[in-house]
Amino acid sequence: MSSFEQRTVTHVKLERQGLQRVLLDNGTQATSLTEIIGLVEVGQRVIVNTTAIDLNLGSGGYHLVHFNLDSKQGDRMRPGRVLKARYLSEQLQADVWEEQDNESQNVSDLTGMKVLLCQLHSHVGAIAIATALHLNAPVGFVMTDQASLPLAISDIIFEAKKSDVIGVTVTTGQSFGGEIEAVTVASGVLALKERNESIVIVGCGPGHLGTNSKLGFSGLELVGHATILSKLGANVALAVRASSADKRERHRGVSHHTRTLLELIPHPIVVPIPSDVSGQEIESLGHAAVRYSDPSISDLLSKSNIHIQSMNRPLFEDVLACEYLGAAAMWLAGNRAV
Repeated sequence: MSSFEQRTVTHVKLERQGLQRVLLDNGTQATSLTEIIGLVEVGQRVIVNTTAIDLNLGSGGYHLVHFNLDSKQGDRMRPGRVLKARYLSEQLQADVWEEQDNESQNVSDLTGMKVLLCQLHSHVGAIAIATALHLNAPVGFVMTDQASLPLAISDIIFEAKKSDVIGVTVTTGQSFGGEIEAVTVASGVLALKERNESIVIVGCGPGHLGTNSKLGFSGLELVGHATILSKLGANVALAVRASSADKRERHRGVSHHTRTLLELIPHPIVVPIPSDVSGQEIESLGHAAVRYSDPSISDLLSKSNIHIQSMNRPLFEDVLACEYLGAAAMWLAGNRAV
């Protein structure tokens, strides 16, 4: 079962849309989602979920505020009749795009949409930085529910929004907190099309889960998204997960996660790669390897005010990752391939 403690808030360290980070009376820190908890104040007693820290998991070093015993805000109701985080005590209302009065409700054509699928949340931020620089415009982001459910938990998205690197955000499935709430990834992409946003990144929030097994990783969801989005007419590509810095053999070079995805995606999609690597394996699986010269974004990320880490290290230090992610950004921006 989950682990809980009662603590008192001694200091509010950070407050932004959807989120507070607070210091507790025992010296630990907690994240509070204001859409669920409301605003907490110094001196208030809160119940915090300590499970992730108790298990020494990589959750950013924070407990999660579960309930405010001294809330002064009373009952608050969001608009909408659809529930997200359904059947958890934190379930909340969402006014989903599919139930709003819009002209695209019964449309199922994503022709003209360019969609890049990302396997890690850090990759979403890195590719958005590079693509926005190429385009001199922000990109849309559709967040899936295979990792964190609240968008507000992402420092990357907060910083990317502030820097005008990411534009409209959509949260889909059980995830919540985007400017648009949607039931599915496909309808989330369609909602962006309705807003004349044609350049889109699809990926999970923070907290990707991977195991040693072939099929046990969060990114497996991208097989379905690639298939559906391609069938609906979108131009779909997969950003390769690769590493020259990861200590785990299965992620050195091109990750086994990427290989599994390409084996399982039945519809041909684009796979952007650096020009100096072989695309033979990609093409043997029925996909299109598209090559780009000098794609590395390592220098760009090292100078960016958006700090992106992956596997507890600065992403710009991973040379191979930055080459593949740079190629993906060049495809998304429409740069010429070689």
